[in-house]
Amino acid sequence: MGDGMRVGGLATLLMLAVGSGCGFGAQGDLQATLAKLDAASARFTNAEAKVHRDAYTKFVDEHAGSDGTMYLSRDASGKVQFGLSISGKDARTIDYKGGTVRAFNPGIGCYDSVDKAGIDTYVTLGFGGSGKDLAEKWNITDLGPDTINGTKVEKLDLVPKDADVKKNVSKVSLWVDTDRDVSLKQVFFMPNNDTNTATYTNIRLNQKAIGMKPYEIKGKPCK
Repeated sequence: MGDGMRVGGLATLLMLAVGSGCGFGAQGDLQATLAKLDAASARFTNAEAKVHRDAYTKFVDEHAGSDGTMYLSRDASGKVQFGLSISGKDARTIDYKGGTVRAFNPGIGCYDSVDKAGIDTYVTLGFGGSGKDLAEKWNITDLGPDTINGTKVEKLDLVPKDADVKKNVSKVSLWVDTDRDVSLKQVFFMPNNDTNTATYTNIRLNQKAIGMKPYEIKGKPCK
């Protein structure tokens, strides 16, 4: 795997786990939504949740599901950490700390890593990110209010401004609880018409401490 492919692949994987101005959507008040996210982001310190992922491959018309847990934390200085633990036959552990993404594959007992500057905004997509940060990286359409499992959410369609990001992700649909600044559902649309859907349940917000054992990266770097 070349360095370019490795950087793009790991960065996209992290975005899936988990950069024109913005206008008003057809149904929602975008500026009000972004203001709510700004306010909720200021109160956000961490979130942990169960996550179910559904990866759809258009070419073979197949779905592949996986389950796991994720966390995201942000300290007083704004430093972000992220972890994703996927169980089952496609088990993976992914973390992001200090600008470095690592993806551990227990099947081969090693992990890939890459330094990726500026990825914080994508890591916090739907979890703790401010409305200001969202508007800097995405062209946003506010599609208005919706409800998921009894929780009121705002549905946003996001198109990346960064041409390199758009090579991997053409659009993201986001169902976000603007009062807590957490996502209940995300759908990533790829240029090849594949999709990756994540749904989040049992969200715990601003815990005193997060148990880190499920998110530990083990093994050695892959060569």
